Amino acid sequence: MLNLLPQNATPCRNAYIVNVTPELAKQWLDNNNFNRPKNQPEVDRYVHQIQSGLWRRTHQGAAFSSKGVLLDGQHRLWAIVQSGQSVPMLVFINEPLENYEYIDCGRNRSNLDTMRMSQRDNTITTLHTQTLKAMLVGRVCKNSNLWSNAALNELYRKHNGVVKFAAEQFIECKNKQINDPTVRGVIARAGYHIPHDRLMEFCGILKGASSNHPATSAIENFRTCLTIWQDRRENTKREIYKRCEHLLTAFSENREISGFPIESDELFPF
Repeated sequence: MLNLLPQNATPCRNAYIVNVTPELAKQWLDNNNFNRPKNQPEVDRYVHQIQSGLWRRTHQGAAFSSKGVLLDGQHRLWAIVQSGQSVPMLVFINEPLENYEYIDCGRNRSNLDTMRMSQRDNTITTLHTQTLKAMLVGRVCKNSNLWSNAALNELYRKHNGVVKFAAEQFIECKNKQINDPTVRGVIARAGYHIPHDRLMEFCGILKGASSNHPATSAIENFRTCLTIWQDRRENTKREIYKRCEHLLTAFSENREISGFPIESDELFPF
């Protein structure tokens, strides 16, 4: 076993592993007299992690001053309360009150940072993380930040084949309006339903390749729309998603397409 500790290392005498129940978390929070405002999206990410079975006890948990002031961990505690589930947590007590000034002052790990470290793969780029999140949210085109880093890593392991495929189709595309995360998300989903050689052909036409396919004109019109639509708010994303889905379906069936339905179910579920 690798000896990481020097001879003068001393054990920490104020840290405990605690199975924190929702009741205990609520009790601690009730005594949380002053802290930064609660960030509900952050709580939601922790809740999703707990309910998905992806919670892990790490060196980050909760910390209290000698007077019981909560110095760190309020969002984890709110997630325990909201999820209704108990989780193990490392809890520090009797920490100096002024330590609050030194907590969370480092650089946060991004989705990309964590995914590269977890997968041991530095070839993963934002193309992959964006594609994965667009694929996961599907037609609703929102809540793409719901997943914690741990959850995204687990989902990337499951779907990395189609995510990598979709990202590769646009890796050389310099036009950001065409190299759109929502489009890549649809391509990734379609990877479970349509042969990849057909998807490659579709992407080629979308990027400007000539073709005699019956749906070519509609795909070219879609390319024009992607280019002139400057905003990428939720409504625009949904329209892009819907059009891309129906164009792909028509393309895979070798038929023309003259319009898009107002509403329909997800065409490429997984």
